Amino acid sequence: MTFTWVMAFLVSFGLRAAGIVHPLPFQINHQLVWFLVFAPSLFLLIYFLVKRYYSVNSSI
Repeated sequence: MTFTWVMAFLVSFGLRAAGIVHPLPFQINHQLVWFLVFAPSLFLLIYFLVKRYYSVNSSI
């Protein structure tokens, strides 16, 4: 739980510092947004499929 709070604090502090350095609105990169939304779930899907493949083959 402490790790989560520390990471949230660092992200919050980083966003605050970025807002001070760059006060104008950011231009949204839609591809980056889609990547940030779907990349973690795709990574986990690939990880579990590979893990399942190797665990099924190792038991034979």
